[in-house]
Amino acid sequence: MKVLKFGGTSVGSAANMRRVADIIVREGASVTVLSAMSGTTDTLQRIASFAAAGGCEEEIALLLAGLKRKYVRCAGELLSDGYADASAAVERTMERVAAEAAAYAGEVSQRTIIAQGELLTTALFTLYMKERGCRAELLHAPAFMYGGEVRVDGGVLRQSVADAARGVYYITQGFICTGPDGRLDNLGRGGSDYSAALIGAALGAGEVQIWTDIDGMHNNDPRYVEGTFPIRRMNFDEAAELAYFGAKILHPSTIQPCKDRGIPVLLKNSMAPDAPGTVISDAEVGGHVYRAVAAKDGITAVRIYSARMLMAYGFLRRVFEVFEKYRTPIDMITTSEVAVSLTVDSDCRLPEIIAELSELGTVEVDTGNSIVCIVGRLDHAEHGRAREIMEAAGDVPLKMISYGASHRSIALLTDTRNRTRLLRNLNDKLFGKDAE
Repeated sequence: MKVLKFGGTSVGSAANMRRVADIIVREGASVTVLSAMSGTTDTLQRIASFAAAGGCEEEIALLLAGLKRKYVRCAGELLSDGYADASAAVERTMERVAAEAAAYAGEVSQRTIIAQGELLTTALFTLYMKERGCRAELLHAPAFMYGGEVRVDGGVLRQSVADAARGVYYITQGFICTGPDGRLDNLGRGGSDYSAALIGAALGAGEVQIWTDIDGMHNNDPRYVEGTFPIRRMNFDEAAELAYFGAKILHPSTIQPCKDRGIPVLLKNSMAPDAPGTVISDAEVGGHVYRAVAAKDGITAVRIYSARMLMAYGFLRRVFEVFEKYRTPIDMITTSEVAVSLTVDSDCRLPEIIAELSELGTVEVDTGNSIVCIVGRLDHAEHGRAREIMEAAGDVPLKMISYGASHRSIALLTDTRNRTRLLRNLNDKLFGKDAE
C-alpha cells in the first residue's frame, strides 16, 4: 500500500494534474493526499483577513472572482463530461466563502474559508480521474483526521479504503481536519505532508511518497547557494533535524509517524517523475560526514540575566514553565552562571512571556535572526569537527552555538542579514571539492 502526497505546485494547473494522475496510476497509489492548487490558500487567507477587517466587500468580491476564473479555467482544460459538475462545485465553493466572509465569526470563519481550497481541488481532481477511466473515490479528510492532539481515526480510515486492494484510487485532502470544537480546522502551513504521514502510519503503508517540484532533499538551500546537490539516502533523524531547521521540502512533523512505524518516506519531483529523489528510512547511511545544511528564519533570541541563577536549582524550570504556559516552543538554549539565552520562532505571545520572565531577572530581546543547522555524523568521540565548522563559518558573526545535544547536528545563530553568507561559507568548506 502506498500513500502519495502532492503539493500545490504539483496540482497547480490542468497540465500538472494530468502529470499527477499519470504518477498515481504508475505507482499504484492506494491513497493520494492533495494540497490546494498553488496560490489558493494565500488568496483565501487574504479573503479571511479582509472579512476580519470589515467593510472590504469589493476587495473580497475581486478575490473570489479571480479564484472562480482560475478553477473554472482549469476545469475547462481538464474535463469534458465532468465540466458541468466541476463548474457547479466551483460556484458552490465561492458562495460558501462569500457567505462566511459576509457573516464573519472570527477564527471559526477563517478556518472554514481557508479549507475550501483543498476541498475544491480534490473534488476537481477526482472528477478527472473518473473521466480517464479510473475507479476513483473522494474521501472527506475531516471524517477521520482530527486536530488539537492530532490523530487519525484508523478504524474509520481503514473502513473507507477497504477497496484499495481492488484497484480503487482514493483521493483526499491534506491540511484540513476536524478541530477540538467539532468544526472544520487545519493542521497549519505544510500540514499536507503531516496528513500523508499520519494516513500512511494509520494504514500501515509500505511507503509514503511526498511529491513536490524539487528533486529530493538538497545538501543546502538552492535558493541562496549555487551548486547544491540532492541527497539520495538519509535516515529519519537526519531528515527530522533538517526539516525542523528550515528544509522547505518537508514539514517538520512528517517524519515521526513514519519513523514510529518504520515506513520509508520518498521525496520525489512531480515535474521529473523519473528522477530518483531522496529515500528516508531507518537505515544508517555512510558517506560524507556532513550531510546537509538548512536555515530557519524569523528567530527571536531571548536572554535572561539574573544573579539568582548562581548555584540555584529550579531556575531553569521556572523559565521553561513560562514558555509552556504560552505554548511557545524553544529551539536553542545556552546557559552560563548568571544568564540563559534561548531562541523561539514565534513571537505571537512574546509580550506576555517577557512580562513574566522580567520577574526572574533582566530580559533582552533580539529579533531578526536565523538558525543555520549543520547535520551529519558528528560523533562526540571524534576530535576536530567543531573546529572544522567554526573555521568554515569564517568571518560571519555568531550569536549562539548549540552543540552536544545531538550527535546529528550543530546549530548556529546569526543575524538574518548574514544567513546567506554563512550558508555559502559552509557549503564551500564542508562540501567543496577538497572537503572530506
